[in-house]
Amino acid sequence: MKKWFTQLGIAISMFASAIAVQAQTTLVIDGTKGYDGTLVKGQDYILPGTDETWYVMPDIFTHKAGDVWTFQAYGQADYAYWFTADPDKKYISVEYRQVADDAESAFANWDINRALYLNGSNNIGFPSYKTNPINWQGGADVVVPQVEPNVYRITLTFGQQLNADAQVNFKFFKGKNWGGDVLPGNAEGNIWMEENPWLYIGGQDGGSGDNGNLYSQSTASFGNGDKLTVTIDMNQTPGKVTVAYEEYVPSDFPTFNGTNMAKAGNNYYYDAELTQGGEFTIGNAASVEMDIDNAYVDEFAASHQGNGKFKFNAVSGKYTVMLMPAMNYVKIFPGTYEAPGTFTNDKAVWVIGSDIGQPTSALNNSNWSASLNNSIPVAQVSENVYKIAFTFGQEITGVNFKFFGQYGWGTEFHGEDLAMEPNDYFYINTPQGEWVYDENGNEIYQRGSDDGNVFSGPVALGKGDKVILTIDLNGFVAGDPVNDIQAVPGKVTVEFKPSTAPKPTFNGVEMTPNGDNYVAEVDLNQGDVFTLAVPNFNVDNIYIDNQFAWGLGDGKFKFNAVSGKYCVVLMEGRNYLKIFPGTMAAPATINEGGLWIIGEGIGRPNVNNYAPGWNTGAMTDIPVAQVAPNIYRYQVTCGVEMWDNWCNYKFFGQPNWGIEFVPGTDYAITTDNEYLKIGESDGNVSFNGVFENGKSYTITIDFTAGLNAGVMTVVEDAPDFVKDIQAIDSNVGNACYTISGVRVSNPTQHGIYIINGKKIVK
Repeated sequence: MKKWFTQLGIAISMFASAIAVQAQTTLVIDGTKGYDGTLVKGQDYILPGTDETWYVMPDIFTHKAGDVWTFQAYGQADYAYWFTADPDKKYISVEYRQVADDAESAFANWDINRALYLNGSNNIGFPSYKTNPINWQGGADVVVPQVEPNVYRITLTFGQQLNADAQVNFKFFKGKNWGGDVLPGNAEGNIWMEENPWLYIGGQDGGSGDNGNLYSQSTASFGNGDKLTVTIDMNQTPGKVTVAYEEYVPSDFPTFNGTNMAKAGNNYYYDAELTQGGEFTIGNAASVEMDIDNAYVDEFAASHQGNGKFKFNAVSGKYTVMLMPAMNYVKIFPGTYEAPGTFTNDKAVWVIGSDIGQPTSALNNSNWSASLNNSIPVAQVSENVYKIAFTFGQEITGVNFKFFGQYGWGTEFHGEDLAMEPNDYFYINTPQGEWVYDENGNEIYQRGSDDGNVFSGPVALGKGDKVILTIDLNGFVAGDPVNDIQAVPGKVTVEFKPSTAPKPTFNGVEMTPNGDNYVAEVDLNQGDVFTLAVPNFNVDNIYIDNQFAWGLGDGKFKFNAVSGKYCVVLMEGRNYLKIFPGTMAAPATINEGGLWIIGEGIGRPNVNNYAPGWNTGAMTDIPVAQVAPNIYRYQVTCGVEMWDNWCNYKFFGQPNWGIEFVPGTDYAITTDNEYLKIGESDGNVSFNGVFENGKSYTITIDFTAGLNAGVMTVVEDAPDFVKDIQAIDSNVGNACYTISGVRVSNPTQHGIYIINGKKIVK
């Protein structure tokens, strides 16, 4: 017998920020909300409007045919299943409720209902880690299906729910919203995991990592399509965790000169003898979803010839040709896959660093990793001569890297080993300190700060600028004080090719490239209108803090903060026009009109991707606009710039460590409002109540009584106050209006008013 799921309706929410929220359809069973105890394991059910392209947890439902699905979970559980469909994501999510016919009832939990949840990093998510990462957010937890009494199972597919190119990291909880650890790794009532080559539990047998977290083994290699099934049997004490692994094997492999390549995790490789100037062919790349003729390849290693053919440009020898389909990247390095080349054995040179990677730093940031996947081989183009190219905004977005004698850590080229010809863009840090050796001649001392690292020179690279580094090691000798051998450094030269792309303009003047961004340092008066023009970019849709300025359309913006010197930063990658007082080199301090936010749970243009955390710097931290003498103001929309259930941030007197605002000190802010509170001992801002998701709030800090007596107020904004302000601003001049748009001649009552286009709290 088949049960029928029918649609209850579609709920649509509109956020004040005008960001559309996807429609969701709530599913019901036979007209009764939730689960009434009649779901039967192994029985078929119809989910109207679904098909095999939809995702439902396979341990709850498996697809049978059309819109027919087979129930796989434990039907007699002590909680109600509550199903929600998202037609845009083609995803049916599941909640556990304590009452079968009440979707607003409390979530089921472990202590009362034996319900189990999972939370984890941004490398796990449902239906996909790409579209909906959990990222350790409270409330983003997902249920772990109970498949037999007290037996729980969750099946995860790499490339879908799990990122195959990152560490597995998740944990089981006894309730939603960080309801507490139900299954620690080394405490009473814990779980233990049978030894396996794929996962381990932090805390088990003294294992590293957070207690109870499930991590991937350091030797594990996963590819897209591989599956992990984790089963937790709580019918025994401690609970027993088992892991089953199913490797995805494609039916069709890519080929190298007609021979199948080998699979390694998410990649494919072939060890080959290659001749400089010779050709090789990659065939059947479409079987692993690679666009081979548009794939990235290091230009000094090989170049495209079309139809899957490549010309080999490096010196002849033994090489590994590796396909990395997730990045559409053909990686070529000396040596074999099992024994990649080293400088000692193969004259191989590698690069690792921060904000650097091939095919791009965004896709494959080396980040000082020892990984073969993200260490960068430097092509040897002639005897002892190596070349590598970086385009800023692509392979490199920050300058801090180093040359090594193998992938990852080991032999390093120190500052005495390489001499860089003078140039404006790079320099090599020189050695620090004395050499110290043990009795066996092994170097044991700390060489000093960043010895041999390559850093930015006096001129910053701009987006699209290209640099070619040539490393000539002819005559190179590595220094060895133990044997009294003086170092003879190799020579490094830098060729600079500026970007030819047109630059954005501020009031008709080209902005200055600064890394991936563009900067204008200008004097702005309150009420000024400025114009921004950006080639191939819709500037009218850019995010901007409306307390600093708001868009008037056609690339025009009205400046709302107090008059002064400002730095305007176009961050195309974030779709963000950031404005802060001062200059890039000298951002304003609080004594110069600069107030800054550093911390968690708040971010611009959105909190999920751009919360500053406790990192520092003008490009990271959040400036607060001074809108009148001694009055600072910022706005947040919950679910956009701020989470609606948690925050932990702080006001600073500069965009780095230094002046901190702490009650009772020379720099202090206090408050009495229903939304946010300020810690008396540390000054940290946290929740006092709960903001409503989708609503906007304006926070004002008034230093009229002094920097040691700041007062913070928080008010909820009217739904369309930005639109109202802009309409009033463009049509009325200096008139005073209430937030609802009613004109008043002299505001005498407490409330929110629009005066000269600005929101004022009286």
